[in-house]
Amino acid sequence: MNQAATHATVATVPQTPVSQNWPARSLTYRDPRLLALIFVTLVSTVQGIDPSLHGVAMPNVTTEFGLDRAISSFIRSIGTIVLAASMLGVGITGDLIGRKKVLVMGAFGMAIATTINAFAPNALIFGAGRVLMGITTAMSFAMCLAFVPALYTREELPKAFSIWLAIQSVAVVVAMLAGGAIFDIAGWRGTYLVTAGLSAIFGVLAVMYVPENKAQSARKFDTLGVLLAATGLISLVYSLGQAATRGWSSPVVLGGTALALVVLTTFAVYESRLKDPGFPVTLFKIPAFAAACIVGVLFNFANASLIGQAPALLKAAGMPATSGLVISLLSGLLGVGCFFGAVISGWAQSKFKFSPRTMFVSGILVLAAGLLSQYLITVDNRIVIIAVGMLLVGFGIMWTQNPQSAVIMGSAPKEMVGAVGSVKPAVGQLGMGLGFGVSMPIATIFMTGGVFDVNSYRLGMMAEGFVFLVFAVLVYALLSISNKN
Repeated sequence: MNQAATHATVATVPQTPVSQNWPARSLTYRDPRLLALIFVTLVSTVQGIDPSLHGVAMPNVTTEFGLDRAISSFIRSIGTIVLAASMLGVGITGDLIGRKKVLVMGAFGMAIATTINAFAPNALIFGAGRVLMGITTAMSFAMCLAFVPALYTREELPKAFSIWLAIQSVAVVVAMLAGGAIFDIAGWRGTYLVTAGLSAIFGVLAVMYVPENKAQSARKFDTLGVLLAATGLISLVYSLGQAATRGWSSPVVLGGTALALVVLTTFAVYESRLKDPGFPVTLFKIPAFAAACIVGVLFNFANASLIGQAPALLKAAGMPATSGLVISLLSGLLGVGCFFGAVISGWAQSKFKFSPRTMFVSGILVLAAGLLSQYLITVDNRIVIIAVGMLLVGFGIMWTQNPQSAVIMGSAPKEMVGAVGSVKPAVGQLGMGLGFGVSMPIATIFMTGGVFDVNSYRLGMMAEGFVFLVFAVLVYALLSISNKN
């Protein structure tokens, strides 16, 4: 794409950070933005920690409260559903009233929500805690994303997101390993107390060291747009989440997916006709932005596919897949790959000036390699091969997530970084939902006698890997066409 066209279609990030109201104590540091970025990042780590710890805890929650499969599945996913529904609303709210206010409320809200989970006497109270967790996670994560382009210029975004993602990867790995040990020592309630404590500590640090930041021009709250987006995302995330248990032919899955498509299409048409939209849907006309969204779906799909199937595979092989430590170690390997992917990605972009096309396509190929590597699995080498897959997928996630974050947030008008920040987790939830909902049904195609075993797992992963290769070609073609225009 030529320079003129780029400036005509892509909203620019201000060359100086917006509203630099730094606390006096941070002025002793050489670059106060770095300190703010670190503490904003630490708040966002809870969003990465909670789903894994929640997944470890849920089997025990199900047993203790005597839940049937349907109710257990609903409680497992309710936080994710509410998170998806809340994203646009909290993003706009942050733009209007102050992103630091929403960030801090989200951090302390997560502490309250997970404390409720830790001491819940029954399933109803536990579910209420997960609903609150979904809302407050949306508040903190959307604002974390919004702060990066508010603090740094467009040219600095790859480096800034590299720091953000590297810190988050390390924190998630450490927390997961510690959380698994705590689970085995203190039970499932102890894991939620870990999350609560971290949320509270990070919230205090954010109050002390993160500056206030909000849109400098007045905007109206887009009530109808928020309701349409929430309805569409609730329908989509819920229906995809039900696919694994009900099957893709279920009326709930098909009806929910159809409703989501209709409502989200209505949302797009409605927003495109507004003079002051809550969300700038025209950004999807930018090939790099659209490609970044596709990549977000893909790396979360790969993540969910491995995480979702590995416990079942280990169980089929007679290993203690429900052990907190085992699952934490698997997630930890994914986090190790994420750390190296984040660090090397930022360095590669700064050193070699790799384009989004290069980063996206190469990242998809790494993700495909992680999935295809599972074809080599046998009963004897299963742990090693799963470990290889986790490392490759983790690396591919952060290799692509760095430029993905920079492209998405770098495309945001400065007054709407909170609202645009909702895109990244929204496409992420779509990818996670597809990964959990599709990967096991794909594996079942290759089952013999209705038994999930090593062979069905390896063939299912091979099929998914080839799909990723197709998407690599499509993304390359999309961005190549863009470069010629």
